[in-house]
Amino acid sequence: MAPGHPITTNERNQVLEDSIRQQRPLVLTHNGPEGWRTFRSEFVSGSAASHLIKVSQPVFEETAGFWLVGPGETLGVTFRTGHKKCVFGTVVEPHDDHATESVVTLRWPDHLQQIQRRLFERAQPPQGAVIPVRLWQECSSAAPGQDVRTIRHGQLEDLSAGGMRVKVHDAGEFHAGRTYRCVFTPRAGGPSIVVDALPRHRQAADQGRASIGLQFVGLEATPEGRRVLARIARTVSQFQRARSRGRKCPNG
Repeated sequence: MAPGHPITTNERNQVLEDSIRQQRPLVLTHNGPEGWRTFRSEFVSGSAASHLIKVSQPVFEETAGFWLVGPGETLGVTFRTGHKKCVFGTVVEPHDDHATESVVTLRWPDHLQQIQRRLFERAQPPQGAVIPVRLWQECSSAAPGQDVRTIRHGQLEDLSAGGMRVKVHDAGEFHAGRTYRCVFTPRAGGPSIVVDALPRHRQAADQGRASIGLQFVGLEATPEGRRVLARIARTVSQFQRARSRGRKCPNG
């Protein structure tokens, strides 16, 4: 199976119902006015027959703040099972009057992807490869046609299906909890990868530079994002193979 390849309907339903029965923890992502936010939760109940999933009241990871996402909003969902991470997109359903306030109802997904957990381990680019990265914050208050972005430039240090590490000259401009648009091209002459990410950590590097750890967010929420995630997973797999063979990676 290719990295990030969708599974069959029967497999999807079985994975979800098993995870619901085991009340596995999960992470929800939502794109609001302040950018992407992540929430912790866990499965409570649900079934393919009902076309619904109930999860415990989500809690904002950064501040332990509570859920303020209404019906009709699109979400991304990730959870682990065995040696794989599962991702899907869904929609918040109206609250059931007979349900407790401590649960949120989600629509049963049409598609689910499984990605091997080894692809969430950091993989350095092939030896000798220099991969530039451009990063900026989107400004929602800009006038139509006005570009007020401050673009930062860095170099890819490592990549995983969950995020990347980028070496930059000025780490002071990066703020935790704010969404950054990131663009990089794994293979020279190939198509670029465009993702949204949240800075999670920073550390000093050589020559006065710093390494910024960035977590990808929102890829699981839309079909386009899941296609990007599958491509990132393939790229990580190629990096891992190229590194193990000690040569450059031929494909992006």
